[in-house]
Amino acid sequence: MIKTDNPELSRLILNHLSDKYKLKQPREDIHLSTLVYCLTRSFFDAHSAVEPTDEELMLFALGYGLQDVLTPPDATTPTLEEEGIIYRPDMLLCIPGNVGLQLVEVKTTRMSSKKGELPETWVEYIKGGCHIRKTNSYELVILYLMGNYAPPFPQISACRLEFEQQELDENWQYLTTRRDVYQSHMADNTPPEPYMWCKVDDKGAMWECSKCRYKLNCAAISLIGKKEA
Repeated sequence: MIKTDNPELSRLILNHLSDKYKLKQPREDIHLSTLVYCLTRSFFDAHSAVEPTDEELMLFALGYGLQDVLTPPDATTPTLEEEGIIYRPDMLLCIPGNVGLQLVEVKTTRMSSKKGELPETWVEYIKGGCHIRKTNSYELVILYLMGNYAPPFPQISACRLEFEQQELDENWQYLTTRRDVYQSHMADNTPPEPYMWCKVDDKGAMWECSKCRYKLNCAAISLIGKKEA
C-alpha cells in the first residue's frame, strides 16, 4: 500500500463545510452570542473579518453538524428579537411530561464530563434566552466528545436549568449594557478597547484571547495606545 497526502481534498471538504454553515459570512446584526463573548472580537467579525482557521472551521462545523443530527424532526428553530438583540434557540421541542414547547440548547465540548460547572458564556446565553422567551427554565443537552478522557466516549448528558427572576433580570441588564457599548463602537467604526470586554478565568487569564484570530489586531491597538499615552 502506498499512502499519499491529499491536501487538495482536505481543502475541498473544509471549503464545503464553510459554505454549508456560512462560517465566513460576517454578522451585521446584534445576536445574543455577539454579547456573551468578547465585544472586540465581535466588532472585528462584523467590520474586518479574518477567515477562520482550519481548526475553527472544523470545530464550528462539528458543532453545527452534530446539532443537525441530534435535532428531532418535530423541533422548531424560531428567530426571536427583543430590544435589538436577535436570538435563535437551537430548538423548541415538546418533551414528554412537560406542558408546551421547551427551550433546548445543544452543546458539544471537549471538556471532561467530570467537570461540574458550566461555562460562564453558556449560562449567560441561556439566561438571555429565558428572558426573551419569558420562561425561567431551559433544557440543555451536552455531547462530551472526549468523555472523561478515557473510554467510553463520546457521552451525552441532558439537564434542566432553572433560574430565579432576579438572575434573569440581572443578566439581561448585563447584556443590554454590553449591547449599548457594542452599538456605540459600531456607529463610530472604532473597536472596543482590547482586553476589556473578554472573559477572564478563575486564574485571571483571558482565555478568549489565546486562540483568537484577531489577537495581533488587539496587540497593535494596545501598543499604539501606550505610545500615545
